[in-house]
Amino acid sequence: MIRSLSMDAALAREVALLEEEISPSPWSAEMILEEGRLGGWMTVLVSGESTLAGYGVARPLFDEWHLLTLGVAPRFRRQGLGRRLVEELAGVAQARQGRCVVLEVRVSNVSARLLYQNTGFVTVGVRHGYYRDGPYGPEDALVMCRFMNGHRASEGS
Repeated sequence: MIRSLSMDAALAREVALLEEEISPSPWSAEMILEEGRLGGWMTVLVSGESTLAGYGVARPLFDEWHLLTLGVAPRFRRQGLGRRLVEELAGVAQARQGRCVVLEVRVSNVSARLLYQNTGFVTVGVRHGYYRDGPYGPEDALVMCRFMNGHRASEGS
């Protein structure tokens, strides 16, 4: 079951614990709560009664939405949950007249890059040294966009 939720302290702690498990630079519960206060949109995938299977956070910025973080618990991977989260967040952006959803992804994160490519994202740039915590020093990020509502990359993005 996917739910779009307002962030509260208990959910922020749960998401932060999962972030610590799966991310090389995890968000803290305080960061997650602050994002909610700033207008971030949180989508949570719950498996069964109360087990957090995954989450995604996106924030509108003018007519673009920035996908800030997305994660699926290891035991729930390879079941299409990441795709469902991306589609849910893109659906929110589109319903709110978003022109595109933009994100950064580590060059080394091949599975995430494939997920984004398979859900309609295209690479539009590179941010050199964007991630400071790469295993061998700073790591580049690919900038990817999913254009919607008839917009295309050639329209001034």
